Amino acid sequence: MLKEEQLSRIERIRAFYMDQPVFKHHYGYTRVLRQKLNFMRAYINCIGTESIGPAVTERNRKLLADRPYTARLRLAYAEAAILKNMEPQIGDDELIVGRPDYTPLTEEEKAEYRQLEIAMRGAPNTTRLTLGHMSLDYPKLLRVGVNGLVNEIKTLMEALDLNVPENLSKYEFYEGALMELEALLDLQRRYAEKAAEMAKTATGKRKEELERLHGILLHVPAEPARDFYEALQAVHFYNFNLWELYYFGRVDQYLYPYYEADVKAGRLTYDDAVELFACFLLLPEAYILPNVALDSMIGGTDANGDPVENDVTFIALDAAEIVHAGNGKIALAISKKSSERLLRRAIQVNATGATQPALYNDDVIVEGFMRMGIAPEDAHYYANTGCVEMTPIGKSGLYPCAPYHNMARIFNDVLRANQDAESCDVLLNALAKQLRKEIFEENLTINRRQMERARNGGEPLRVSCLVGDCIKRGKAIDEGGAVYNHIEPTFVGISNVVDSFATLQTLVFDQKRMTVSELIDVIDKNYEGNEALRQYIINRIPHYGTDEPMPDSFAKKVTSIIVDACKGITTYRHSTLVPGTFTYVENGTLGRVTGATLDGRLAGLPLAASSAATAGMETKGPTAALLSATCWDHTPFMGGIVINMKFTPGQMSGENEDNILAIIRTFLERGGMELQFNCVSNQTLLDARERPEQYKDLLVRVSGFSAYFTKLPPDIQQEVIDRNEQSFE
Repeated sequence: MLKEEQLSRIERIRAFYMDQPVFKHHYGYTRVLRQKLNFMRAYINCIGTESIGPAVTERNRKLLADRPYTARLRLAYAEAAILKNMEPQIGDDELIVGRPDYTPLTEEEKAEYRQLEIAMRGAPNTTRLTLGHMSLDYPKLLRVGVNGLVNEIKTLMEALDLNVPENLSKYEFYEGALMELEALLDLQRRYAEKAAEMAKTATGKRKEELERLHGILLHVPAEPARDFYEALQAVHFYNFNLWELYYFGRVDQYLYPYYEADVKAGRLTYDDAVELFACFLLLPEAYILPNVALDSMIGGTDANGDPVENDVTFIALDAAEIVHAGNGKIALAISKKSSERLLRRAIQVNATGATQPALYNDDVIVEGFMRMGIAPEDAHYYANTGCVEMTPIGKSGLYPCAPYHNMARIFNDVLRANQDAESCDVLLNALAKQLRKEIFEENLTINRRQMERARNGGEPLRVSCLVGDCIKRGKAIDEGGAVYNHIEPTFVGISNVVDSFATLQTLVFDQKRMTVSELIDVIDKNYEGNEALRQYIINRIPHYGTDEPMPDSFAKKVTSIIVDACKGITTYRHSTLVPGTFTYVENGTLGRVTGATLDGRLAGLPLAASSAATAGMETKGPTAALLSATCWDHTPFMGGIVINMKFTPGQMSGENEDNILAIIRTFLERGGMELQFNCVSNQTLLDARERPEQYKDLLVRVSGFSAYFTKLPPDIQQEVIDRNEQSFE
């Protein structure tokens, strides 16, 4: 158990971060204004040869001296300018450091910013694809340091013959990567100086902490990490300035050797490690907007299939319970081999209302990756890199959520085009054809965007330095340098479609009570004058989520259609499509522009938030809900699957802990991919909606991510409220 002074420190840091602009004003996870100003200044003004990095040899400098910068190198130069102009930020209680500078722009800077925005309109538009959403090769960073990356690049760069045309793009990548890495080292140096300055005027324990921090920042991330503390600082320092979602990966695998060595040497205790890791988890609160995911994954199995459970696994869970954070979270990979101790500790943390860890079925994910052709060692070494998207660590150039497909809208379109259908099978076939057409057309757009990124860049090149095999191939992620390059489209509203098929089967083809045309007229009028029919649909027709054979059979068919519709469609990087079914908050965004649906949903309301039952339809208890959610094959959906469950406080603890453990064991046996819990009462949620100022840190699980309830859009708040409170009574 942490000492009172340690707990007090964590609480002070948490309060400090929640007072930062990113949290108070819900800023996006893009560059803050001051950093963007420095980026635009550099991008617009870097035409001259003075910008060529110091790593360029004199021979090659002469070759390049009279040539204008490429768009990719201008991006790298601008990225470096951000780092070189960033003011170090170290708070009074911080042990792990690295935050953006939120100093407001002056009036003169605001005017300059507006002018530069106009000038930037002429720059290549490479922004319309999701950046990040991957886990970098942090074990390599800890082994070799940034200087090791620099030396590796320089060696390859010097060996290039620039009279060979194919080497020019490699040289460009290396040069840009060195610009960014050297700027990162400059930022590290200035952070070390800042810590030394602060130590001069500090007293007591804080003086000792700052002096130690100064020594750490003199060493990492430039050089290999020497202990647990340095490893945490190195990983965070490389990550925080990337301005996007780059996940921390399997922390209990790469941090454990440092922890073990520290404990054996008497340099570190378990509780001190918990405090350091808590500080590490809290930092994203200061620079990542509320209501996204930035996870560290623990557990799972190693390359031999043996379960990974060590002290760092439990340190991470203990820290998660203490910090109660919305952004820096823990994801737990579990399998049939996971110990009861680990599963119970996961339940206990969730029971506090921490909304973590989410549980990922390692058996299913490894099998899914192996089916995709992922190498066995990479199939075991994965992470969730977004809400629930699955990607191999340190080797991925994947695009998740590319794009979100509105299944409810597509279904309604198919319904209108097939009003004379004589069976649900006819409509299922029509849905398959229409979905395939829309996926192909949307993928053309994604391919064009990837093509533009391949020409002009988009991802910071220092990201590629920790993604295999970019350095070896001399290709950035945007050029296809990563080992794996799948695209992951996401399909929203599956449950709405499944229940709509159940309505059709019941009312049209079984009872012959109505025609397809008559039902279309009902939803076109948003059930106006047909409330009794809507209530009949909601309360009398079997729904997905109740373990009823008829709707579950449609769930199997609809998910199979999605998988088949993605097959054989090639991406610009010669890869494939991998579907997902989570929604983030797009179930609200898409629902607002989608008419009424045959499951009783009114126009404009959110679509289903996951691949499990629509909120409120899981009326026969948690086991029935889970059985429906796992009645179809999850392994093709490495783009991410979410199963939501909501329990009232008390239903996850005490004697009910055994019941939750049974639910988890069933989830594993049934082949579910991801399971997440809310432990909160509807009364609390309703009260928080009315008095948000009193519930600033109330966390809920939405669709693969945790969110501060009071910062969610009203319709998403309602969707969370509408989920049934499950109990074992």
